[in-house]
Amino acid sequence: MLARRHFMAGAVAIGGLGALASCKRVDEAGGQSNGAAANRARSNDRGSLLTAQMLEDALIGSSYLGCGGGGSLKLARELIAGDLEAGQVFRLLSTSELDDDERVSSPYSLASLAPPGEEILAKLEAIEKPVKVPTFAAFSLLEKHLDTQFAAVILGEIGPLSMAEGLSTAARLGVPALDADTVGRATPEINQHSVRVAGHPLTPAAGVTPFGDELVLTGLQDPSREEDLFRALAVVSLEIGVADAPITGKIAKSDGALVKDSFTLARKIGEAVRLAQASGADPIEAARAQNAGYHLFRGNVTRFDWEDKDGFLVGDLLLSGVGEFAGQEMLVDYKNEHLVARRDGKVVATCPDLITVVDTQTYEGINNPDFTMGQEVAVLGYKCDPLWRKPAGLAVFAPRYFGYDVDYVPIEKRLST
Repeated sequence: MLARRHFMAGAVAIGGLGALASCKRVDEAGGQSNGAAANRARSNDRGSLLTAQMLEDALIGSSYLGCGGGGSLKLARELIAGDLEAGQVFRLLSTSELDDDERVSSPYSLASLAPPGEEILAKLEAIEKPVKVPTFAAFSLLEKHLDTQFAAVILGEIGPLSMAEGLSTAARLGVPALDADTVGRATPEINQHSVRVAGHPLTPAAGVTPFGDELVLTGLQDPSREEDLFRALAVVSLEIGVADAPITGKIAKSDGALVKDSFTLARKIGEAVRLAQASGADPIEAARAQNAGYHLFRGNVTRFDWEDKDGFLVGDLLLSGVGEFAGQEMLVDYKNEHLVARRDGKVVATCPDLITVVDTQTYEGINNPDFTMGQEVAVLGYKCDPLWRKPAGLAVFAPRYFGYDVDYVPIEKRLST
């Protein structure tokens, strides 16, 4: 089973989080940092400093924006805590601060969630110099290919581990993270990528596996082939680190190329949750209000089914209502992330709008499929970024794209009828 942006399970940490928590430089992580551009000294003094509290707030907020995907909040916390303990410095840069001719790129991983077999583990153990952190290596490989040094890291998506890995990559490479990502939430596929939707190529794109395999995609006639090729390599390699969308500062600043201020939104949601807890207010309501969201349901988990289907976590979640929703049911379908929510059979929200399921005890977004029978949860909905409501965005993110016989209707219109 695959995940889009580094949804790594413990079984995959053989070359991932365990190494990530201890490595301090790209070359130590197994990154191929040859080439003048990749070896130039970096200076991470641009942008604003991110404190430990800001980072924690952002991780909490990203669990709401992750829509059930984006990786484990627990592992994300461990990753950031390890970086802070090692003295890493996190900085955030607005896209408006980029020079037009600077370049930025988006690093992330595609990883297998299925337990690795003995055969592939034996092959990896036989490799003399396995790549401990393929994401770092891919970022450096792309710099080497372009003979440039990226000015900042584009966060691939806003989900706990996905965002944490982007932040960690930036800190360890000595560059700031952009206050922007390519989705504004977490999504199942690379195809839901703002740079692509805006009409810009994702190539050249670099990929590196734990086995040390390196490749650079210099061009694609069909942009969706990036997903197919890298996903296939992840299946036979445990994971693959990817760096793509090496866009200029001018493009990054343009309308629709990136979802801007998305880290700040995640931080504000997390801060609202924290402050509500401290004051005795309702943290879930605070999270809803911070992003002008909607209460879709509250209930107990009565069933959750999932399967590994074509490299994706596909399943559904059935809830029995409590409180104002007593006597009602909600069914939420997901493919890595929540895609369609039905209340008593009526569709109340679909992708690309955000559907998130929150634990009413911890006030944290729940990562699919980490539910327990009887668990009480709240379901929130948020409007997606406007770019996904345009024809090019809906072409790759409407429910019909994922095989549902449902038209996209903005969440605010569905709930007004």
